[in-house]
Amino acid sequence: MKFKEILKFAEENNAEQCEVFIYKDKNISTSMSIDGRIRASSTISRGIGVRVIVNGREGFSYTSSINQVDIKKAVKKAINIALTAGRKLKTLPEPRKIVHKPKLYYEEVDLITEDEVFETTRKIFNKVIDYKGAGKILSCSNRIRSIKWRIINSLGLNHEVKETHNTISFSTIAVKDNQTATYYDYIYNRNLVKIEDAIDKILETIKYTEKCVPKTPIESGEYPAIISPRTLVTLLSYTLYHTLTAKFYPRIIKTGDTVGSKQLTIIEDPLNPEIPNSTPIDHEGTPTRQMKIIENGEVKTLLYDHYYAQIEEMESTGNGFRTPISTWPRLTKPYQAIPTPQISSILIKQGNKTLEELASQIDKGIYIDTVIGAHGADPASGNFTATASTAFKIENGTLTKPVKHATITGNIKQILNIIDSTKKQKLVYNTIAPTVLIPKIKVAGEK
Repeated sequence: MKFKEILKFAEENNAEQCEVFIYKDKNISTSMSIDGRIRASSTISRGIGVRVIVNGREGFSYTSSINQVDIKKAVKKAINIALTAGRKLKTLPEPRKIVHKPKLYYEEVDLITEDEVFETTRKIFNKVIDYKGAGKILSCSNRIRSIKWRIINSLGLNHEVKETHNTISFSTIAVKDNQTATYYDYIYNRNLVKIEDAIDKILETIKYTEKCVPKTPIESGEYPAIISPRTLVTLLSYTLYHTLTAKFYPRIIKTGDTVGSKQLTIIEDPLNPEIPNSTPIDHEGTPTRQMKIIENGEVKTLLYDHYYAQIEEMESTGNGFRTPISTWPRLTKPYQAIPTPQISSILIKQGNKTLEELASQIDKGIYIDTVIGAHGADPASGNFTATASTAFKIENGTLTKPVKHATITGNIKQILNIIDSTKKQKLVYNTIAPTVLIPKIKVAGEK
């Protein structure tokens, strides 16, 4: 059933406006582990989401079956929901010109086979498995994604996006003196990751893991701290990021509020192809753009989709995304959800220092590389507690011994009170971030 036929069918059944979102996601995944397990899978997920407006109310439904009968059923169900339980929505987004189109798609990624992906994984794993030292690779996974989606509505909006992704992830372990350290990392590219780059990254991580084997406890207290990009983004993802969207209730952050030091600038950068979530339009067809969410510690804008923008008589910021939600026993796909305001691709402004220069400013402190357990943080208050799974003491301006048995507690405002940051940045999930120096953090350790 063609797009225009779906729109026409909706209008014939008394829908004032109709929007169709069609999505296809092809996944190839292979993995190898030190215990001999080998896995390979290839899946394709596809479906159509239908949103309508009837009598000024919104209705939504979807189907995973791309045939005329099921699509018509989804349209009728969306219309019925609008009539009986739909939220108020005056109109769908109108067409707007797309100014910038970053390169997100590489045909060679789209056309690669499962056998070729497995062969790449095998070459990488076999090259690093023979590393001689206290560290070892535990597992290596190679994932290919090719995504194509299109949005069209009865107001004339009609856009298509194609994107590809290749992520090679791996976990490592090191054992010394009956103590163990583990580490996880990955390398990401829109195009195919080069085998040599993956091998170099894994060997680098194995050697780093050897340095992370915990040697000494840290006394409880408050310490000046250096926070790695991974820890910074992890804590932000469970706290600040939620409160920057217009849907967060109660509204605890407003435009003009100061939430961090003048060293804090957070930029929405959805046209940056190095970040996985980047896209020229959101899932409603609204063009995206680079914009400062927080500048010098001050909130410049919240993030809106079309619905919340209409409520507050604002304009959508291009942040209406049908974000997949983890559920049991399935994973919600984008076509199965209505758009909602979400952070897309973030760039945290870097400084001009090295990690060593940040450490030189601390007599006695802690460097926190990775944390676990931060998912229990409270976005409304900003309070968090997490275990510092990889951390080092800072003594007399130098990173020294790896720490064991340390728990950190605090509030995200402490993390945002940045004193200085590094020039070097790292991609973590949907954010490119530097390493930052903050005045203090509370650490619970051992004597």
